[in-house]
Amino acid sequence: MALREALIFLNIVAIIVIASIVFYRVLSVRRNPERGEPQNLTPFAEDATLETTRLERVLRWALICSAVLAVGLPIYWLREPTRQTAEAKGFDKRAVERGAVLFANPDMKAYDPTKSLQCANCHGVDAGGGGAPFVLPATQTGTGRPVQVTWQAPALNTVLSRLTPDQVTQVLNYGRPGTPMAAWGILGGGPKGEQAISDLVAYLGSIQLGDDGANQQVDDAINGKNGLKATSKDNVKTAQDNLDAAQADLDKAQSAETRAAALSTVVAAREALANTQDWADTVARASQGELLFDVNCARCHTRGWSYHDTLKASVPLPGPAGGGAFGPSLRGGTVLEQFPGDTGVEQQIAWITNPVTKQPDGSEILAIGPNKGYGIRGISSGRMPHFGSVLTAEQIKAIVEYERGL
Repeated sequence: MALREALIFLNIVAIIVIASIVFYRVLSVRRNPERGEPQNLTPFAEDATLETTRLERVLRWALICSAVLAVGLPIYWLREPTRQTAEAKGFDKRAVERGAVLFANPDMKAYDPTKSLQCANCHGVDAGGGGAPFVLPATQTGTGRPVQVTWQAPALNTVLSRLTPDQVTQVLNYGRPGTPMAAWGILGGGPKGEQAISDLVAYLGSIQLGDDGANQQVDDAINGKNGLKATSKDNVKTAQDNLDAAQADLDKAQSAETRAAALSTVVAAREALANTQDWADTVARASQGELLFDVNCARCHTRGWSYHDTLKASVPLPGPAGGGAFGPSLRGGTVLEQFPGDTGVEQQIAWITNPVTKQPDGSEILAIGPNKGYGIRGISSGRMPHFGSVLTAEQIKAIVEYERGL
């Protein structure tokens, strides 16, 4: 920033000097100064002086300028490759800094109230995931009225282990319809141009945990302190405590109106307790493939997974596992139709891992993106994450076995 500020200062000084000269010249014309003799008629130096002293001075300056060029140009040429590399690094660094400002919320140092989009409100200040408030429309609740839910926003500090930069750019541009993820790019109807979206992707790239971190994040989502197994058990206790408190309020209620409200709370608490017990039992008997599916695939392939909350009876329970949501249904034999037989198993593993396509010259390219083929006439929309950098081969095989049994 010091160099930039210095250049700005020099430009301001130059503008002031030029403006002063113009102003002076205008005033000089208005004063109507006496016209002197034209310069082409003004006597100049004698020929003897021109051909000796003056000529030598001009030649001396010409020699000095030639020497400067002779030395300066090679130095410039030698420095040019490193200068270009430094400029590229500087551009990337500035893009990351701008992206950090866009991502930040008031809890972060980079926050700017005039620029920040506050992505961290939903995805966490460390981009490790969080929750976003969302209102489910009445058509999706089954109760005839909208319901306030907390949508589980995914971790973005490992997103580039699952998605390519182009896929992340697409999500930022167009959002995720039907979810709290709005379209931020002008292409999707949002407020930000191509440069801002590129800056956000650059910032996300700078905070990635890497493949090992992504794999650890998956393990924590299942076995960690706040993972699937622990929370499913903890929720049973919480639900029981909520029911006990609701029952105590009912016992103390005096008026008919108070008792009616307390009774309604007790009924909801009993339903929540039943839901949490069912969910804890489901998690306890789940296979490794099912657990891995839940924390990696259910967000897109199971309706309601991202916002289900068994502690709240008003929140709809998830649909059938793999029944389809943002992604297609995997139930009813659809997976076996798309990837039939033993060959299909390998194709499905390849599709989930990181598919490659053979080129005529024998090279391979990633088969990720719109209109890429998979399985039996499957055509990719370009939005499918791939998990070869996130999961081990054994984990992906476990997911495939689970999906083929749905």
